[in-house]
Amino acid sequence: MYKNKNMIQSFKNAFWGMVRPFRTEINLRIHFMIGNLIILFAFFYGLSRVEWAVLILTIALVFCAELFNTAIENSVDTATKEYRNTAKIAKDAAAGAVLFSAICAVTVGFFLFFDPDRICAVLTHIFTTPEILIPSLALGLGDILFVMFGGRRN
Repeated sequence: MYKNKNMIQSFKNAFWGMVRPFRTEINLRIHFMIGNLIILFAFFYGLSRVEWAVLILTIALVFCAELFNTAIENSVDTATKEYRNTAKIAKDAAAGAVLFSAICAVTVGFFLFFDPDRICAVLTHIFTTPEILIPSLALGLGDILFVMFGGRRN
């Protein structure tokens, strides 16, 4: 069994533990894309410091749930290659945690952003200001390409 030799190695392994799943988990890439676009929209929406904190923590919750789900799925797959009901329950529960965190994130988003007039004003501002629209579209296109092609190639 591998053991970290020092703190630098621990941080390096933790960093790669966050980065590697982006290559194998499309749902993590999709959550990343949605998080990026929400952060971009929030920048122009004008959230307060507390609202920003809530938004960042909410996005982090979804990412953490996805990372835990990946860890549990890989652990279960390592433990057994044959079908076992307990393995299915573990994997389903981990996926359920991701779903629950995503539902909670949508609910938080509703409370932070649901003001139809303000949403329309922000979108109008974004779509009618070329110096905002062009980088926003570039970010959106980059996110879409990341979701589609950022995974492991077989």
